[in-house]
Formats: sequence, C-alpha cells, structure tokens
Amino acid sequence: MKPDRHARLLPAALTVCVTLALLSTAASASTPLEQAADAYDQAPNAPGVAHAYILALRQARLPQAALRIAQMHPGVEPGLIRALQADVAAQWTRTASTDARGEADRHVLADKALAQYDQLIPQWRALGPEARDDTQRAEADRLQALHARGRMRELTRSYEALRADGTPVPDYVLGDVASAYLAQHQPDTAATLFQQSLASTAAGRDATARVADRIGLFYAQAESNQAEAANAGLDQTLAALPTWIWYKGDPVRRPNPEKLDAELTRALGAAYQGDTPKAQADLDRMVEAAPGNTRLRVARAEVWRARDLPRQAELDLKLAETEAPRSIEIETGQAETALALQEWRQARLLHDDLMARAPDNPAVQRLDRAWTAHQQAEWRTSASLGTATGSPVQGSRDLRIDTVLYSPPLDEHWRAFAGAGYAEGRFDEGNGHDAWTRAGVQWRSRDLTIEAEASGNRYGYGNRAGAAFSALVDLNDHWQAGIGGALLSRDTPLRALAHDITANSLSASLRWRGDDRQEWTLTLTPSFFSDGNRRLEADLFGRQRLYTAPRVRVDALLDLAASRNTADNAPYFNPKSDLTVLPALQVTHTLYQRGETRWDQQFLLAAGAYAQQGYGTGGLYTLGYGQRYHLSPTFEIGFLATGTSRPYDGQRERSFNILVDMTVRF
Repeated sequence: MKPDRHARLLPAALTVCVTLALLSTAASASTPLEQAADAYDQAPNAPGVAHAYILALRQARLPQAALRIAQMHPGVEPGLIRALQADVAAQWTRTASTDARGEADRHVLADKALAQYDQLIPQWRALGPEARDDTQRAEADRLQALHARGRMRELTRSYEALRADGTPVPDYVLGDVASAYLAQHQPDTAATLFQQSLASTAAGRDATARVADRIGLFYAQAESNQAEAANAGLDQTLAALPTWIWYKGDPVRRPNPEKLDAELTRALGAAYQGDTPKAQADLDRMVEAAPGNTRLRVARAEVWRARDLPRQAELDLKLAETEAPRSIEIETGQAETALALQEWRQARLLHDDLMARAPDNPAVQRLDRAWTAHQQAEWRTSASLGTATGSPVQGSRDLRIDTVLYSPPLDEHWRAFAGAGYAEGRFDEGNGHDAWTRAGVQWRSRDLTIEAEASGNRYGYGNRAGAAFSALVDLNDHWQAGIGGALLSRDTPLRALAHDITANSLSASLRWRGDDRQEWTLTLTPSFFSDGNRRLEADLFGRQRLYTAPRVRVDALLDLAASRNTADNAPYFNPKSDLTVLPALQVTHTLYQRGETRWDQQFLLAAGAYAQQGYGTGGLYTLGYGQRYHLSPTFEIGFLATGTSRPYDGQRERSFNILVDMTVRF
C-alpha cells in the first residue's frame, strides 16, 4: 500500500494553487492542503487547480475525498483515478487490520476492500500494459485484506497463484503471507518469508512492522524445533527496543507497545517450550505493572491452563471480561477454560457465538476442533502382553485386552458406554482366563465425574454378574478426592479366579496437584475375597519435574506401595505383608511437533527395593522405553515396553511387558 508516481507531481501542481491563493482576498493558508483547498474553493475549474487539490488530498491521506473530487472532473487522467481507487481500498484494509475499531466494523471494512479489489482487478487486467502496475499493486494489497479478514487459506492460495504467474509480490505483504502460512502450521515456509520481510524492513519499513515480523519469525522457528534460534533472535530484538518512547510535542513518556508485544511473545514462547514457571513469572510481573491490560490477562490465563490450573485462568478471564466483554481473545480463552472445567453449556454457548463471529480466526478454529472432539463418540482400548520366568502373579505368560466405547454427550452431562475385555495367564497348575462385558453411564459436570456400570464375567465357572461405581470430586485446582467400589472386581488376581475365588473391593483416593510439574496421589483399597481373605493395599505415587528444555523433560517418580493380607496359604500370590519402594527417572524427548501434532519418546529407569514378610528384602529394577503420538484431539496412540527384575517369595523373577493404548474420537 505504497504511494505511486502521481505523488511526485505535487510540488509543481501546487505552484498554481499557491499563485491563485495569493491573488485571492482570503487569508493565506499555512499548509499545502489548505492552500489547495482555498484555491479550489475560488476557482475549481481553473487549469491545474482540481488536479493539485486532488494530489494534496492524497498526500494528506484522504483518498476518499480525493477520489470524490477526481470523479467530479472528467479531465483527470485514468491512471490517477485507478491509484485513488486503490488508495481507498488500501485505507479500508489498514483500518480493518487495527484493533482501534470494533470487531464487526473491522470485518465490514475488510469485506468492502475485498469487494473493491474483486471488482477492480478484472477491469484493470483487461486494460493490459496500461494498467499493469495498478493491477499488481491491487493484487498485492488484496492479500493484506484477506489477512485482515482472517481468510488465511485463500491468502496463501492467492499468493501461490501470483508466484506461479510470475507476478512480483512486494516485500510489504510478505509478513502477512508468512503469518497465513504459520496459521496453517507450515512454519518452515513462514520462517523463510518472515526472514525476507525482515531483510526489507531494514531498508525503511517502520518499527511496528519489523517487530511484528520478528515475533512471527519467533513462532515459526519455535514450531520448527529451532527454539535456540527463536529465543536468541527475540532476545536481541527485546534488548534493542526502548521501554519508553516520547512523541513530539508531548512531554510525558509513554510505554513502548512494540516492547510489550515482544515481551508478551517471549513469555508465551517459554510456555510453548515447556518452561511454564518462567512464563508465569514474566506474566505476573507484566500484569502487576498493567492490571488493566486484557491481552496480558488472556495470556496469563493461557499459561494457567498449561499449568493445569483452570480456575486461576477463569479468574483472570473474568477480570479481563470487564474491560472488553466482546473480545474474541477473551471469549476463546473462556471457552477453552470451560472445557477444562467441564462447564459444557458455557463452552457450547461461547463456541457457537465465536463460530458465528470469527470462524476464520485460528484460535477459534482450534477451539472448534476441541469442541467437535468433545461432541464425538470416544473409543478407548488398551492391550498388554507379558512374559515372565514363572511369576506367581502373572504366570509365565499373560495377556490382557480391554476396550470401551463412549457415546457422544447426551443432554450435555451424560454419556453411555459399553465395553468388553479378556485376560489370560499360564500358571503351573494350568491356565487362567477371564472374559467380561460391561455397560454403564457416566456423568460429567463441573467438579464432579461419576461412573456406574454393570458387567457380565466368565472365568470358567459360568456367568457371574458384577458392578462398579466411582466418583471423583475436584475440590479446587489442587485437590481431588475420589471413592469407588466394585462387586467382582476386575483387579482380582487371575490366579484366584482360576480357583473360583472372587473379590469385592472399595477404594478411596486423594490427589494433590501443585501444577503441571508436581503431583502426589494416595490410594487406599480394601478387598474382600470369597475365600475369607481380607486385603488392604495402600499406594502413594508422586511426580516432580527436575529439568525442562524445549524438547526434553526429566521427571522424578516415586511409587510407595504396601499391602497386608489376613489369609495364609492362598492359591494366589498373597504375602502376609509387603512393601515396595521404587524411585524412578522418566525422560521425555519430543521427536516432532507441529501445532496440535506431537510425537514423543520416553525412557524409564527405576531402581528400588521390595520387602516381603518372611522372605526379606531384594532389589527391584525396571527399564522402559515407549513412544506416544498425539495427532489431534481425535486420535492418540502410545506404547511402553518394560523389563523388570524383582523377587517373589524370595525367588528372583524376570519379566518383559509391552503395553499399547489408543484413543479415537469419531
């Protein structure tokens, strides 16, 4: 949207205006526009006066007024008319690209600009070489209008069509084209275009455009797994930007908006790269300095959600809503937070409103994918296969498969489900097996998830009916309590079932989650076996993040488990009492990440001890390797292979196990 050759005619044309103005009886004006306007008022049909007035209006960035005057004078050259028409559309585009106007006004202006381009470009193409420069300018400016309207796919298609036709694309639109590619998760292409645009800004584009391109390049490089380059480039830009700026004639210093944009990007980039504590600390500092800035509160809410603290996010967004109740950013954050809190009705209303107002917005499209996945049926399946050197728990070989299908949400809170499974193991006295089918309902609402089911079980002694119930209550962002119970529990040892011994169980759990990096869960499970045995199991599991880098995370794990049984000489593994102490290190390495798609590999190393009453204490060691692939909210799959060496009844046993799980929504 740059000026063309007509602007260079202004000094000569103004000579006529100045002369006429000096001859008039009116007072002499002080600016070229005032001089030209004064001359036009006195002699609108004098040679050169209208032309000078048109150019003065254009120079003052009043293209609509200039075009109106030009259309009143048939003698104005067609090239100037075309330039003014392009100026008008460009002005609409610039205004639609700013946050100063409301969302609806911006969309109206962008649509007006696009309608203008769609009308003018075919007409100018038909004129051939005479209008080639005007046509190329309009085609380039149209890309910016598409960006302002959020039509990113159409923007990249139009850009590629121009390149294919050999039409030159000016540097001033490359930043918008690059951001369109980035929105479509093509960060490598985006990074190249941002770099080209940055090279051109050094020759004269304003600081705002340069910082915007630098921010875009940061996100493109971060998504291309070039975190070091992204951080270094943005840090260099931050160091060069002043915190305060002064405007000519204003003695009061003002905060530098470009500096704030860059700092905000750096904080969100830290969260994207896994360093959520740094992101939160940076945003805490910025929100404290500018508590009324809604962008900062929306950004901090995003970090709260990344830290598994959705209620904190809800509070920040509610405060931001008081400043800008119809903000797309705020409403999108509220919808995502509502999904995290199982506030289904609120999420639906916000989603529907956003899709009606801004369906092309990338954040709204991400929300739409999450909401669509929530509305779909869900299929979960898991399977494990193990071999062991005669384990009294698993046998020499064990297999277990379980699958369950959940219906789409019914009346927002309900889901029906049905499933089936099978387990078998080889023991010295023969094989054991168990097959089950189950069906039930699930209720999900804010702070509460309840599930109840009935089951049919076949393990060699006819069909037996079972049932199970569980409830989880979120007390706040940090504490969760749970209770449950089962008749004919599926956790009954397979060897016990092989001897027609069943078990009913109760359970109680308490989980504390500090944030995304630390949590502890305590579970108590009393079981009542049909042979009279009473078992009490207690398990305390904890996780603490030790190290975070853009592609590597290291967690410390600790599993403390103990059990006590009342029966002696049971045909299944039944220690009088035992204790497991198993600390572990888990290393997660990201192999690939693009938008919502993520592919990780995991390494597990555990070394601890197992103590069994009457048999002493022995070492317990586990090595594991796994991978997990998350394609989108509708598909995830993973596996974990482990090798374990541990004692049972004083005898060392070795086992190998592989577990595969998958979740599909459709």
